[in-house]
Amino acid sequence: MSDPEQVKTATEALDDVRSAWMSRQGVISVEVARRWIDGVPTDEVGIRVTVKKVLPPEDVAGGEVFPKDLKGVPVDLVEGTPPVPES
Repeated sequence: MSDPEQVKTATEALDDVRSAWMSRQGVISVEVARRWIDGVPTDEVGIRVTVKKVLPPEDVAGGEVFPKDLKGVPVDLVEGTPPVPES
């Protein structure tokens, strides 16, 4: 179970950058979420950024590299696909 204070801290940190990060090319979503480490869920809370393709830092335009943490909250970058609307 996640610590409510961790969730609050992560939410406040994300609120400061949500719009800017969502406007970056290839970003699908940004959210406060449980962290997964080596395929195993943990009780730790972090910020998950889902992108179409994770690129090596040297292939990312200057200033567009996501930080390892934001105000002490870990940031995880994962690949995903955009949701498909139901018809």
